[in-house]
Amino acid sequence: IHYAVLLALIYFVVFLKIGSFHMRWWDESMFAVNTYEMLHNGNCFSLYYEGLPDLYNTKPPLTSWLQAIFVKILGFNETAIRLPSALAAGISVLALFNFVKSKFNVIWAWSSSLVLLTSYGFLHFHTGRTGDSDSVLTLFLLLANLSFIRFVLGENKKQILYFFLFLLLAFLTKLHASLLFAPAYVAVLLYKNQFRKFVFNWQFLTGVFLFVVIIFSLFWLREVDTPGYLNKLFNGESGRLTSAVDYHKQPLFFYLDNLFRVRFSTWFTLAVIGILVALFSKKSNEKDLLLTLTFLALVYLAVIMISITKLEWYDLPLYPYLALLAGFVIYKLTDLVNDNSQWKSSFNSYVILAGIFAYPYVITFEKSQANNIREGEMKLESKEAFIYQQIKENRSLDNIKVLHNNWNGSLLFYKYKLVEIGQKIELCKSVNELSIGDTVLVSEEELKNELKITYSLDLVDAEKGAELFLLSYRVVN
Repeated sequence: IHYAVLLALIYFVVFLKIGSFHMRWWDESMFAVNTYEMLHNGNCFSLYYEGLPDLYNTKPPLTSWLQAIFVKILGFNETAIRLPSALAAGISVLALFNFVKSKFNVIWAWSSSLVLLTSYGFLHFHTGRTGDSDSVLTLFLLLANLSFIRFVLGENKKQILYFFLFLLLAFLTKLHASLLFAPAYVAVLLYKNQFRKFVFNWQFLTGVFLFVVIIFSLFWLREVDTPGYLNKLFNGESGRLTSAVDYHKQPLFFYLDNLFRVRFSTWFTLAVIGILVALFSKKSNEKDLLLTLTFLALVYLAVIMISITKLEWYDLPLYPYLALLAGFVIYKLTDLVNDNSQWKSSFNSYVILAGIFAYPYVITFEKSQANNIREGEMKLESKEAFIYQQIKENRSLDNIKVLHNNWNGSLLFYKYKLVEIGQKIELCKSVNELSIGDTVLVSEEELKNELKITYSLDLVDAEKGAELFLLSYRVVN
């Protein structure tokens, strides 16, 4: 019953209508293009963009492999591209619930899972409902860290192998971002006097060996196909820690401010209280878990805070551990109503949980279905929104030209998607590529003005700032 209810709650905020908005700019559309071209050029170890090796996206191909599976099943569309992220988010909630339920207490399991599920930053753009790599990274890091925690709590050394397996999958998702918890691992093992026990055994050596061999094999295969990849990898990705990549430089407290104000705002204070409780907890197992969670959360937060390149969704791997800390406080609050009747105590606890989480869940549901996009971003993506709506309404876009002067990733997605349904569009970057009789989709004001002084325009359709024009004749100056 627990898992059935939890799955239903997950479905309505994670999976429902996941394909109900257009392909977003940047990472989501970049991965979508990489996946489409991988399926068509047959190269499984390198990423391609517009037919050329992609040296911008230096990440390993695991995200595209996962997306390719669903594209094969569902076709090349928004839902297929986003399902790996959604599944990762759903499995993260289930994994968290299962761990706490089996090791500690079902009420703590419920409170932690519901905190995670109702966190705005966990289910928003670039995270659980879009086709990026961060939700998948968060899942594999969570599974790795739960294996690490199981070892710390006294389970057998096979947890070390599981730890390296999931850490490898995290690395194959997003490179060095998978290693940002490493200082916390060392700190916890030294604090628990388990460093030698963790390191000096065949499981650790096997895990390290397989980790290194598989990673360098994939690096070598991509370098063979794309000479210069390794140079770009080590000079580009590693530079995010020491320099601002693509001008994404933010203040030191950027992540704390976002967590407190927006992304984890409902539960942030409880998570801080959970960290304080960890220092004074008397139950040894609880204390060990809470302190380990504190190490993991604070070390990861410190690393991303001191990194020069900052993007709001880089905090996503933090959420499961903050959820466990906040959930512990809620669990202890429910204990205040317990009495000698076990049945009555459980009933009271579930009633309290329902009272606490009903409104946050409703808000999360409304936000997940609204898919509200910032005005500035919507203006940039209006052509994509227009094309999405036309396809949804089964209107033909065959032979139109799309005039643009910005990022073309999401437009490429729709170009490829339309090819799959037998239609062809052409992406143009200059008015000089157009001619009389063309039907042109445009949204940028400067391009509209350029069109108006060059051609007589007949408006065919318009939506959300994007306009479709028929070029009837040239204007004579």
